[in-house]
Amino acid sequence: MAKSGNLNHTDPEMPVRASLHAQALYGLLFYFIAAAGAADTTLKTFDLTISRGALPPQQRVLRVEKGDTVQLRLAGDAAGDLHLHGYRLEMRVVPGKTSEFTFKAHATGRYRIEWHPAGGDKQGNHHGPPLATLEVRPRE
Repeated sequence: MAKSGNLNHTDPEMPVRASLHAQALYGLLFYFIAAAGAADTTLKTFDLTISRGALPPQQRVLRVEKGDTVQLRLAGDAAGDLHLHGYRLEMRVVPGKTSEFTFKAHATGRYRIEWHPAGGDKQGNHHGPPLATLEVRPRE
């Protein structure tokens, strides 16, 4: 019976080449997953200016999609706190400085953004009309 080749022969470089191929495949896989995830998120930045406890009308509704990264940059003429209800976020505002926070819009719905001037009522019902509303819509 004739032998067609030596089946016990091994190439000493085969494990190295297999490892390099596996690393290249994992690298490509990671790249495509990261690229797909990055395509689904968008940075939405809102520059808000509070004057006399109010925002201009064009700044009162902030629209984003679920999964967006939201950045709020806030300046005001008085000290106080900004609350984003539903997300349980709070930001201190100091006159003459821009305060900023960034978060992921993880839940759809309409969320009140409230302004509480420094020295205001800390007891009882302090919820008045919202300063603005964050609208988080489902991603299409």
